[in-house]
Amino acid sequence: MSNNNKTIFDFDFSLIYEYFASLERQGPGSPEVTLQALSFIDNLTEQSRIADLGCGTGGQTMVLGQHAPGYITGLELSPDFIQIFNRHVARLGLQDKVKGMVGSMDNLPFERVSLDLIWSEGAIYNIGFERGLKEWREYLKPGGYVAVTEAS
Repeated sequence: MSNNNKTIFDFDFSLIYEYFASLERQGPGSPEVTLQALSFIDNLTEQSRIADLGCGTGGQTMVLGQHAPGYITGLELSPDFIQIFNRHVARLGLQDKVKGMVGSMDNLPFERVSLDLIWSEGAIYNIGFERGLKEWREYLKPGGYVAVTEAS
C-alpha cells in the first residue's frame, strides 16, 4: 500500500520562505496600521523590553524600532528571514535597539515576567490565538501588553 497522502509536515517550507522573503511584509498590515496599533500602548520607556513574535523579515519590527522606545527582539522560525531582518536593522541603523533571532513562538527564549510588550502581526495563528495568549501571558511584566492581529 503506497502512502500518497502527504501531510503539511512533508511540505518543503523553503518554497514558502523563498517566495515571501522578497516581500516587505509576510502578512497583512502596513506601516500606518502598525503605528496606529502602537498609539494605543502607553507607558513604554527606553528600558522597555519588546518581543515581536513571528517577525518574518521585520517589516513591522522596523517600524516599531523607529517609533517605540525600548529594546526589541524579533523572533522568527526561519534563519533566512532573520538574515534579511538583521540586514534591515543594519541598513536603518537600529543595531542598538533591535535584533533578530531564530526561535519558535511556542518555545520562547525569554525569561518569565520580562517583557513589557509582545507584538505579533499576522502570526499568532501558527500556534492558535487562544494558546498564544495563554502561553505568552506568563512572559509579560505586570501592566504589560499583547498586541496581535488575527485572521477573521
